Amino acid sequence: MKSTKTFEEFVSESHDELDEAMVQVAGKGKPAGAVVLAGVILDFLNDEGYLTKEADRQLIGLKDDVSQLIMNNTF
Repeated sequence: MKSTKTFEEFVSESHDELDEAMVQVAGKGKPAGAVVLAGVILDFLNDEGYLTKEADRQLIGLKDDVSQLIMNNTF
């Protein structure tokens, strides 16, 4: 399990290979944040080979569905 780093530890390290994303999915910017987060999730699933070729062709529709799922299940 990863431990949480202090701010000083975080800023002193090289972040050339940072592989994390964070968006705010609340407030009046909730739809925009949900779309960004959905894109990150679907890009990961696509890169890892979890999506079929048919799903890859329908990525825009999937992004809308995942965005709606995120908005409906966050507060």
